[in-house]
Amino acid sequence: MDKKAIINEIALKHNIIIDENDPILAVVSANEAIFKEFEKRLESILIKQKMDLESYKNSIIQEFKKQDKIIFDVLENTEKPQSSQTNTNTSNNIDKKDTKDINYKIVFISAGLQIIFFLVGVIIGIFLNLN
Repeated sequence: MDKKAIINEIALKHNIIIDENDPILAVVSANEAIFKEFEKRLESILIKQKMDLESYKNSIIQEFKKQDKIIFDVLENTEKPQSSQTNTNTSNNIDKKDTKDINYKIVFISAGLQIIFFLVGVIIGIFLNLN
């Protein structure tokens, strides 16, 4: 907004006459300077948050890769056939229990990863709405 527009707006709103050298314009200039400084700080904060979000995203991706490798290794180990068929009923029950435990772990890890993906999506959505 230029100086004349500000003078006209103040004059109309308050029904007063002011000129270009009126001290009230110093307040307007100070307000502009404060706003510009605020804008610079806000921009630097947004840049920092973008960098933090990118770093957070990369760390989550790395964690997913680690979890994926763990799940893949577990699945590989559970799919290997038994080398001997001479196991007793007791050992079969133990193997079934171990397989069941592994399956539960896989389900929990999968659910956890889905929750993390959802939360990352929400964070990214919120961040994009702020811009």
